[in-house]
Amino acid sequence: MSIKPTDANATEWDRLWKVVRDTPDNFSAWEQLIRVAEAVEGGITKLSPPENITRLESVYDSFLSKFPLCFGYWKKYSDWELAVHGDEGAEKIFERGVVAIHNSVDLWSQYINFKMSHSASNDDIESLLQRAAACIGLDFLAHPFWDKYIEFAETRLANPKRVLELLDRIVLIPMHQYARYYEKWRGLRSTMKPSEAVDHATLETFYKEIREAKGDSLTAEEMELALKEKLDAQANAVYKKTQEGTNKRWVYEAEIKRPYFHVKPLDRPQLQNWSKYLDFEESLNEIPRIRALYERCLVPCAQYEEFWLRYGQWLTKHDFLSDAKYAYERAAFKFLPRDLCNAKIALALIQEEEGNVEEARKTYTTILESMPTHIETILNLLHFERRQDPTVFENSINTYINSNQLAESAKAFLTIQYIRFMQQVSNR
Repeated sequence: MSIKPTDANATEWDRLWKVVRDTPDNFSAWEQLIRVAEAVEGGITKLSPPENITRLESVYDSFLSKFPLCFGYWKKYSDWELAVHGDEGAEKIFERGVVAIHNSVDLWSQYINFKMSHSASNDDIESLLQRAAACIGLDFLAHPFWDKYIEFAETRLANPKRVLELLDRIVLIPMHQYARYYEKWRGLRSTMKPSEAVDHATLETFYKEIREAKGDSLTAEEMELALKEKLDAQANAVYKKTQEGTNKRWVYEAEIKRPYFHVKPLDRPQLQNWSKYLDFEESLNEIPRIRALYERCLVPCAQYEEFWLRYGQWLTKHDFLSDAKYAYERAAFKFLPRDLCNAKIALALIQEEEGNVEEARKTYTTILESMPTHIETILNLLHFERRQDPTVFENSINTYINSNQLAESAKAFLTIQYIRFMQQVSNR
């Protein structure tokens, strides 16, 4: 809703609100509108006139509802809320932001910086770090986040064992700066007794393997030496595997020119690179890494139906049906242009599979309300209704065949579908 300002920018404000109402995909107009809201005399502070604060919040809320993947604007909004409403206001915006774009390394890093600067509770900070790790920890460019987590463990917790636990996890992840973490990991382990440098389960495995190879008569010193050999062999194996994983992914990472969302189209080589990268990750069959790459891909590729459909199909294949439904909902109602209907049809099929017949029917009819001659939706709706009641199919399809709304080519297509259906019925 437009909130009318009282300052000298009123005319420009009203003009831009009309532009974004009439053409909500006009990104440039939204940017101009935000600048007008921010550029009031005296700036925006807690002492500003309430109408100026309301105007600013209104435009940010509207813009980020339309373009939720613009991580930089979540940070700008949180800065304004900090100025007006303090820590609590800023944190609410950060929380909204990391829900809207849960895999943004930049936004999580900014949120963590804010939390470290405004919270004295190590438990609260580590809880946030753990949430971030679950969302962005596997990202190829996650090193700014992991650096913050390690710094927190080193300085706020001052706990070398906690640092080692983090590095034990990080060195297994193929990422841009894997070698730096590996060197830090080996260096930290070298300052500890071998028996203290691994977790309990790994230590027991090493003990068992050493006894099987060298017997039970080793002295404590000999056992520590044998453990050191095990640790060195383990470290070398970890480095080799992570290096290989990183190098294989670097082929695709090097071709990613725009990892963030923008309304401007991606060029075909970029789309092809994402497709090949997904092919590669799927071939390794590591479910968490595949999901992370799909979600990462769907930031720059958010307006490309082919990637949403591919993700939904992959999720369905691996029995993540509720996640597939959520992916199609995001595609259909948040990111894709209204005239792209395949994600909506895929959503209706899942709704039907879940037994939500009325939801599925509503999804089909909603498409046809805005695109009444969309032939693929019509055909899917006809077969949907046939699955609910086989007796209605003949009358329903004939209604469309005899409709004045459809083009002759569409009627011919439906006639062919009808003939094929009747042939199948007669052959049973």
